[in-house]
Amino acid sequence: MTLSVQTRKAVTASLAAAPGAVLEEIAARHGVSTADVVACLPAGEALTISGSRFEDVMTAIAGWGEVTFLVNTPDVILEAKGTVPQGSMGRGFYNLHGKPIGGHLKADNCASIAFVSRKLFSSDTHSVQFYNRDGGCMFKIYLGRGENRELIPEQIEHYLALRARMAAH
Repeated sequence: MTLSVQTRKAVTASLAAAPGAVLEEIAARHGVSTADVVACLPAGEALTISGSRFEDVMTAIAGWGEVTFLVNTPDVILEAKGTVPQGSMGRGFYNLHGKPIGGHLKADNCASIAFVSRKLFSSDTHSVQFYNRDGGCMFKIYLGRGENRELIPEQIEHYLALRARMAAH
């Protein structure tokens, strides 16, 4: 969706006023999609690529170790911590056969993928966020944390390398 100049300014102002706010809350407040809010993040906080890279991105993430797989709807924020299993395409779905993270992801509906690095509730985060054609977030994958709630350094390296590789293509 193309935002009007006025709406873009309002979303940008909300992000500046509450830099650690939940993106879905800002989207709801302004009547825009979450993908629209991601597009308004300050420079350096988000890199968005084509959803056609879905399988490549998911395959890479499967080697990262324990992450947090998050689905945020108006009614629930569901988190599963675990390793994303290797998946396979079938009938338009990317099928994950694992525990606790398993299921069938409608890869064909993914229009864009955003690599988002920002503070959330005053903590540094890195996530890979998958958006459908309407700009709604299908799901997010956040890097894992160690015993002291610090991001796992090896995962940061994997994340940054994947983001750079995707930006180059």
